Amino acid sequence: MAAPFTAEDAEASTKEAMPTAVFIEDIEAYMKKEGDPGTALDKLQKLYQVFKFIEQRLTQKKNKLKMKKPEIEKTYAALCAMEEQAKKGEPLVMHYELAQSVSAKAIVNVHESDKVCLWLGANVMLEYPRAEAIALLAQQLADCKKALATTIDDMGFLRDQITTTEVNMARVFNWDVKDRRIKKEKEEKIARGEAVDVE
Repeated sequence: MAAPFTAEDAEASTKEAMPTAVFIEDIEAYMKKEGDPGTALDKLQKLYQVFKFIEQRLTQKKNKLKMKKPEIEKTYAALCAMEEQAKKGEPLVMHYELAQSVSAKAIVNVHESDKVCLWLGANVMLEYPRAEAIALLAQQLADCKKALATTIDDMGFLRDQITTTEVNMARVFNWDVKDRRIKKEKEEKIARGEAVDVE
């Protein structure tokens, strides 16, 4: 039987704890405030690295949840099949996997006992009454689906933050290139003795 869905798996949304990237509307005002393009790019690069780290964590969490969900569904379906057969007062005939691509037929006397065992993890198994196990797995399946949906939503929000940060970095870089070009043109005009506009 599947390992239960844990509180760690169902962490709340990380969206609230995530930093937010603010689009730079007025690049001139932003650069006057920051002063140096190198400093501004360093700040944006650090923010970008934070977002990439969060993205890695969320991807791992999503993959873990996507692996657990089918396990829980399979176990839940097996317990429901046991419950149906027990209500009929008949044993359950099923096939179970012994090894990869090797299965065996089993007759389980589900009508004689309502006890099932679930893996808790760390090589620990616990016996439950079947109805309690079904209720537990139904709750875990709902929690797993909710956590997966939340994680996917968080990843969408994070993608927006990463894109905004990348655009901001490009804008600062382009401003720096333009500023250097303007300064160079002024220096060349001064060297030629031409009049220079004073800002």
